[in-house]
Amino acid sequence: MKGFYKLQWTLLAAVMLTSCSKHFLDEDTSGFLAPDNTFINTAGFNAGMTGLYAFARLEFQTWNNDIFSQGATPQEALQAGTDIVAIKTTGTDATLAPFSNYTLNPASSYVRNYWKFSYGLIANANQLLAALENPAISWTDPENDPKLVKGTAAFFRAYAYRYLVTLYGDVPWVDKVSVTPRTDFVRDKKEDVLQMMINDYRTASGNLPEDADGVADGKLTKWAALHYLAEAYLMAHKPDSAIIAANAVINSGYFHLNDQRFGAQKSAPGDYFHDMFIENNQNRKSGNQETIWAMQLDFNTLGGGDRYTDWSKRAWVPFYAQQAGFLLADSLGGRGLGQIRPYKWWLDSYKPGDVRNSEYNIKRHWYYNDPSSPLYGKELVLTDAIRASGNVFETTTKFFYGKTSVDPAFEGNMKDRVKARLAETYLLLAEAYLQKGNTGSAATAINVVRARAKAPLASAGEINTDYLLDERARELIGEEMRRMTLFRFGKEVFYQRVQRNEQSKGVYKDFNWLWPIPQEVIDANTGAPFAQNEGY
Repeated sequence: MKGFYKLQWTLLAAVMLTSCSKHFLDEDTSGFLAPDNTFINTAGFNAGMTGLYAFARLEFQTWNNDIFSQGATPQEALQAGTDIVAIKTTGTDATLAPFSNYTLNPASSYVRNYWKFSYGLIANANQLLAALENPAISWTDPENDPKLVKGTAAFFRAYAYRYLVTLYGDVPWVDKVSVTPRTDFVRDKKEDVLQMMINDYRTASGNLPEDADGVADGKLTKWAALHYLAEAYLMAHKPDSAIIAANAVINSGYFHLNDQRFGAQKSAPGDYFHDMFIENNQNRKSGNQETIWAMQLDFNTLGGGDRYTDWSKRAWVPFYAQQAGFLLADSLGGRGLGQIRPYKWWLDSYKPGDVRNSEYNIKRHWYYNDPSSPLYGKELVLTDAIRASGNVFETTTKFFYGKTSVDPAFEGNMKDRVKARLAETYLLLAEAYLQKGNTGSAATAINVVRARAKAPLASAGEINTDYLLDERARELIGEEMRRMTLFRFGKEVFYQRVQRNEQSKGVYKDFNWLWPIPQEVIDANTGAPFAQNEGY
């Protein structure tokens, strides 16, 4: 897997303004793997799809790779500066601060890296789609093999553009492999890119397998494509189409909300919501019938992750080992650094009886665990100063992950990462009804999620944008990339929600709704004007 990922990056992944050189095209590639001698049969295309999955996982990779090589927690840049979290005030990862205090600029780390990641994934997808045009391919299953390749590549291209239009707005739509370097890209309108994303998701849904039980863990199905298609329709303000796509997933018969204990630890203390976030419980074979798509990041498994994969634990788990009287422990989440801390409004938003607010799902009470401490066994009295330090604070347990018996300083969070689950599909359905002004149907969709959580049901009169965004936080905190959700609701809502962030509300400007275009992209595009986003 890792070897092929490197092959993919070397041979296929062109970052926006680069492409295969003429010299490379003239080489004799018969002695090593290259597109012209790999994409000639089913096995070669399977290797190419494996490379797509590997490249897509880079969004959670840290340090030790060619994309997110400048920081430890790239995905937390999509949480910082929103309504949901504060960043650690001292000793924080320096790459996160610009996204909280809104000093980001065209040279900021993740501004550049998300662009590279997205266009690298697009280049890989385009390479496979172009190779499909060869009429001489030797297919094992001529009817289904080409469909799987087409559906997989179309999905990942749309998935990459999902990041681009959300973070940068108008971006070039690139759907062809350039045989010579280009320096004349122009920015296509976000609305046009969204329509082409929709086309890709529709292509994916029509070509990917339907049987969610018949695919290997982590592989895409038509239902994952339809879930993201519903989201894309919402971004394009096409709620009727979003309703059709979301309902197709909901009514497929393959998925249901987990409301019973499952998995290897189902007899241990806990609850059915917590079960979804226990190691090895992310895929269908564990009994999890809610997952629509899970990236395979499991630690030290074939096709999974390593110690540099998904350091979300460093962000969401407090740095309690730095607090006097505390020792590292798996039961406390392992080695966290407390880089981001959920805001109190989220903690206070749950109603009594809500399972998502149980002691298994939110860690509110911290007890000294160092036997040598005179305070051993007593509860730490949390103060605002302790919380702000990142040492100890109330937080979600979704990213608790140990391995201290192997390495007390183990950084990672190498559980498989659920990217799409049915609860969110219901909330996308509610969002579509809300776009139409149908608060009654929106409440019905939301109440399916709340009923599973044993929370009081919402009335139609309660439903508005704030209620839905609060409900997404209650259900999906840490799972959704909050910046991307707020963007979908528009510039005004984005601004209003940032006012809940004490660190960001005084420095956020209207243009911060978008990130700047990386400066090297503008500098390299000498053949056509390439405007910077407003304000940068």
